[in-house]
Amino acid sequence: MLNSKALLTQKEAAKYLGTTVGTLNTWRHYGKDKIPFVRWGNRIRYRKEDLDAWIENNVHKPTI
Repeated sequence: MLNSKALLTQKEAAKYLGTTVGTLNTWRHYGKDKIPFVRWGNRIRYRKEDLDAWIENNVHKPTI
């Protein structure tokens, strides 16, 4: 069962990713980078496991 403690606020998610809330808002608004989010009324929340999966999917290895 999912509870509110399992969800990160936008501020917490931004800190976790090393970016800003504004950047997360831009990505969400324009569909850039496709980080899943939860809309809870007028609140936006992120699951840590979704952030971790996004990080893993965006690891680029050198081709040299």
